[in-house]
Amino acid sequence: MKKTILLSMALGLASAASLTAGTVDIFLTGSTAFRSQVYNAALKCFSPAPTIYYGDASHGGAGSGFSSSTAAWAMTGTPLLTMTNVYGVGFLPSGTTLRIHGLFTGSVQGIETVEDGVGLVFPQAVGSAGGLCTAYVTNIPTVGFSDCASPSTPYNVANKTGFAEESVAIQPFVWCVCNADAAKTNIFNVSYEQAFHGISTGYLPLSAWTGINNDTNYNVYVAQRTKDSGTRRVETALANYSYNDTVTSYIFNTNANTWYLPTSLTAGLLGDGTVGVVGPAGLSNNVPNGANTAWGFGYVGGGDLRLALNLSKGITNLSIGMLSFADAKSLGSSNWANVVALNGFWPTTAGIGLRGNSVTNDFSPVKNGYYSAWAEETLVYSTSQSGIADNGSIGGSKITDTALGNGTTAGSFLGVFNAHNYASPVAGSLDNEIFVSQSVGGTGYPATAIRLGDMKSNRAAVGGEITPY
Repeated sequence: MKKTILLSMALGLASAASLTAGTVDIFLTGSTAFRSQVYNAALKCFSPAPTIYYGDASHGGAGSGFSSSTAAWAMTGTPLLTMTNVYGVGFLPSGTTLRIHGLFTGSVQGIETVEDGVGLVFPQAVGSAGGLCTAYVTNIPTVGFSDCASPSTPYNVANKTGFAEESVAIQPFVWCVCNADAAKTNIFNVSYEQAFHGISTGYLPLSAWTGINNDTNYNVYVAQRTKDSGTRRVETALANYSYNDTVTSYIFNTNANTWYLPTSLTAGLLGDGTVGVVGPAGLSNNVPNGANTAWGFGYVGGGDLRLALNLSKGITNLSIGMLSFADAKSLGSSNWANVVALNGFWPTTAGIGLRGNSVTNDFSPVKNGYYSAWAEETLVYSTSQSGIADNGSIGGSKITDTALGNGTTAGSFLGVFNAHNYASPVAGSLDNEIFVSQSVGGTGYPATAIRLGDMKSNRAAVGGEITPY
């Protein structure tokens, strides 16, 4: 994982833009765990606020309850002046309409689809404003977000020509128990040894926690994401597994109330005893986004895994699973109600008081290196946008290399979106959204991610040794 340079965002004069005024489209994909932060930051890339359209359940979105947790959406409006050449500071021409499309299906898939130029079906910015979109377009992603840096996957950016990877933020993860009362009563911690054994076998006896002989008759299943999940990669790396090491993925049958080993890569919204891929973005009737079925058995998104853990099926549903800190918030009866410690440590100073917490999250155990379930969120993009298939089918223009820029280029899209100015967070940046989420009443409050500049420790690789700065 590369060192992140603290950036100065004093806006300098930008070179002449090669785009002409019109509509510019940007397509974001990847991490389901980081989707809410991306959504909230994207909203701030417009002034005034954009019009938003959401994808339906068969296209990776939702049927109702549209919000930052929805995994498919499109925003359209006027970009921030800092991205335009109104005052000679940005790379987008004056009068540009900016459209940002989001589809979040998995971290490793996010890296791979950017690098290999794989078309995904994104929502278009048409339909019912604030509701469902009515049209979709297949396009190659512009930027892919990942909860795990590319060297921990088969798609190391360093081995590819014409691509770049930037660090974004720190993403904490937590082990959680399901809503079965017996599990919540007896499981308050997951050890590295339990994780190591449970990942490969797919379950552990309840007696591993209780020490009661009769509890050997009950299994606690380890709910797993599909292989393109950054959460899964962080989980396996922490247990010293390589990317292709054996992971056993059971699925919960919501009809028979039992866990089963799938044999078919068919997809569905729920486990029914035959499907091996669970989640809207894996539905087989949506072929381009059904690429999730190429990544093996498991739950597509953190929200899909959370639904399985949220079921209250008594002893038949005993299970644990790793979720991003953001996804874990709504599991159980209150904020973070089902989170457990990892090897005796909790991610915040509240300790077990994290369960039901509604105040500021103090991530000092993560920042100082005591709590180890975290990774750097990164983003990957092509440095040769001219080589990416055009999205002319929806009447826009693909963004140029200079207009996309990078995190250090003031006035470019990434120069705003991935700006790291800790003294004065930049409006429209992911850092600013994390900063805002630390204050009562702020968007995303309480905070679920950490700015890079707030860390007091570091690690060279996903799951690797933690060292102080």
